[in-house]
Amino acid sequence: MNRNENILTIDRLSAGYRNGQSVKTVLSNLNATAMRGELIAVIGRNGSGKSTLLRIITGLQRDYTGNVYIEQTETVKLSHRQLAKKVGYVSTETVRVPNMSVYDLVALGRFPHTGWTGRLDSENETCVLKALSDTGMTGMASRYVSELSDGERQRAMITRTLAQDTSLMVMDEPTAFLDITGKYEIFNLLKKITGENGKTVIFSTHDLQMAISCADKIWLLHNAALFEGAPKDLILNGVFDKIFDSGNIRYNPGAGTFTFRFQD
Repeated sequence: MNRNENILTIDRLSAGYRNGQSVKTVLSNLNATAMRGELIAVIGRNGSGKSTLLRIITGLQRDYTGNVYIEQTETVKLSHRQLAKKVGYVSTETVRVPNMSVYDLVALGRFPHTGWTGRLDSENETCVLKALSDTGMTGMASRYVSELSDGERQRAMITRTLAQDTSLMVMDEPTAFLDITGKYEIFNLLKKITGENGKTVIFSTHDLQMAISCADKIWLLHNAALFEGAPKDLILNGVFDKIFDSGNIRYNPGAGTFTFRFQD
């Protein structure tokens, strides 16, 4: 496993959307990289472009300028099946398929590798079983997805993406709607996936404290720009203080915490 391998390169990326007669730019001339085995948190205020950036990386949105490369190949030159072999995606949408077992859900991750029949041969089945084992879901394989708790369901979705066996895994708010225990369990799982499985994981989150504590690198989006660096480096450079300091909330770089000011 080569930890110095470049998995993702974002080169001069710009994107926006049309608002009436004008175009609103949410990402402007972004440059960033992701190496093998990195856990990268994408943070920023609502409307800062987090979901737009993730959709572009996964190929779900191709209305942009600039270039995105996964393992040295420009994503726009890849077919959907080719891209699905390089990047997996976990969205915030809840799976609501009746009578679907956890095993069946995880097996869907092998679709890019099975051909149009969708049948699992011994090799694909081994990948499914390994993903279940790696995420601690083996004992839940026969349970219906509809019976799972929010945390268990999110773990099952991550397991499906792990079974897809891509170098890059992208997740939009993987800990949304989870309680504090569920959040820690998911973040511990993501650390294991990057550390033991060598996957590169990029996830968006509003949990700034957790991102600072767990991520190897942070992509902070603000005013259509991207600030990239290790959490400690961004703290020392005063990036958090500049962006989150306001009349009501202040970032304390020494303690690594946020405090609120309540006005009388």
